[in-house]
Amino acid sequence: MNIDLNGKTVLVTGSTEGIGFGIAVGLARAGATVIVNGRTQAKVDAAVASIGGSARGVAADLGSIGGHHRLVAAEPRADIVVSNLGIFQPADFFETDDAI
Repeated sequence: MNIDLNGKTVLVTGSTEGIGFGIAVGLARAGATVIVNGRTQAKVDAAVASIGGSARGVAADLGSIGGHHRLVAAEPRADIVVSNLGIFQPADFFETDDAI
């Protein structure tokens, strides 16, 4: 399948390594401008350098409301968002606290 994402900006959360990084690489190869997100600046910088092209990044821990605000302030617009975040341990959905 050939997907043309030229002219599109894609935010991939949790994209400094693993599946998120693979998604970011694939989207960049499809022509998208990729916004890499991770918790540390060093990992974000390394991922952006590895992807190259028009990739850019924002270090923000989206497990906190402050991190969310930091990401939105830095990158207020995206055509596509890939949410690659999750809870690292098994937890009941209804017992998960939204007020972080």
